[in-house]
Amino acid sequence: MRKLRRIAAIALLIAAGLTSAAQTTAAPLDGYELPKGVVEARFLEVVDGDTFYADVEVNGQWQEETIRMIGIDTPETTYSYGNHPECYGQEAKRYADSILNAAPRIWLETDKDPDDNYGRQLRYVWYEDPASGNIFMLNEELVWDGYALAKSYRPNTTRQGTLDAAEEHAISESKGMWMACDRTVTGDPTQENGEDFPSMDDPTPTGDATVEEDVFCAVFDTYQDAQDFLAEYPQIADSIDIDGDGIACEDWFPS
Repeated sequence: MRKLRRIAAIALLIAAGLTSAAQTTAAPLDGYELPKGVVEARFLEVVDGDTFYADVEVNGQWQEETIRMIGIDTPETTYSYGNHPECYGQEAKRYADSILNAAPRIWLETDKDPDDNYGRQLRYVWYEDPASGNIFMLNEELVWDGYALAKSYRPNTTRQGTLDAAEEHAISESKGMWMACDRTVTGDPTQENGEDFPSMDDPTPTGDATVEEDVFCAVFDTYQDAQDFLAEYPQIADSIDIDGDGIACEDWFPS
């Protein structure tokens, strides 16, 4: 459902011809009140854009933990677990690293499930801005500025509405990966944690993006997705059915 909203937002932008078409809820400029029940942590080292090591206080003792941010997914940066580096992975890693290194204090907030199957702590990460002293949520910042996708991991969805709104903003403003990347950004959590890879039954792009329509066809996973969307939004035919034959993205999804 979230992916359809994402594509719908792009379609509206195309039809309107301007980036201000989508209406989103802005993150508060003056920050948030620190939520109750958070636990202070000490940042140690970033792993990638959505994962880092930190010392966490447990029963008066500090112990090192791996923190996986809830509700987001950033592009891969390494070949570990059979992954391959993806567009904007290094940028996301550097951005998260810069914020965590600069923050005077960070705090961790738990949702329904405290840990994943790999022993990582699942958390919303709150940080103090060194310049203003205001409190912000790092999960949201990464999505807001186009370094991460908003991705729901049930049952940990308490703040998913905020993250989804941040993603709509990033799309409407062509932030980060939304401007710089094509479909090499998968946002696939199975590629991150080493689970079985999906069997790519549907055709995927094999050629270089050389025609204008590739910019918009890149948001679809399959030809059928594009075709169904063309049927629902005929006003964007000039962008995904350039030759007017009723077949969407035929150069992007070769037969």
